[in-house]
Amino acid sequence: HKIGYGLGDEGGCMTLAIMGSTISMYCTDALKIDTALLAILLAVWNVWDFINDPLMGAFMDKSFAKKHNPKGKFRPWLLRMCAPVAISSFLIYQSAFADRSLAFKVAWLFVTYVLWGSIFYTSINIPYGSMASAISAQPKDRQSLSTYRSIGATLAGTVIGVVVPLAAYRRINGRDVL
Repeated sequence: HKIGYGLGDEGGCMTLAIMGSTISMYCTDALKIDTALLAILLAVWNVWDFINDPLMGAFMDKSFAKKHNPKGKFRPWLLRMCAPVAISSFLIYQSAFADRSLAFKVAWLFVTYVLWGSIFYTSINIPYGSMASAISAQPKDRQSLSTYRSIGATLAGTVIGVVVPLAAYRRINGRDVL
């Protein structure tokens, strides 16, 4: 259970690590969005996440209490949000829109990023973190599961932080870009 729990979070955190390590370069190099505007967007997203995450947690708690599911109260969220996370991750990085107006690119980026991070990824991450309480009622076991989850997240960040740049960076116009 512990290794599986850690590997599950490793998979989830890979999406987060890829997004965190590439979104700024993609926005500035591929979409040609000014860094000051990108900084404002990132600040707005982070403030929204500060508000949204507790709301999503409360929503999920209430929805869990209303229905009993034989697969558990967390697994349905994980299963139903996998495809939306993947699709929204893909939609964010649409370089075909690079020649569109700045307003279009910013609106597209804002909507797809909010869908990805504030709705779909959060709808996986919150139940995943809460799942330890469903796996065991023992505090010692929960603490151990949390440690394995942290190890999985660290492995994901390390793999993405080391392997992706080595595999994905290339030279365009004399400059290294993704």
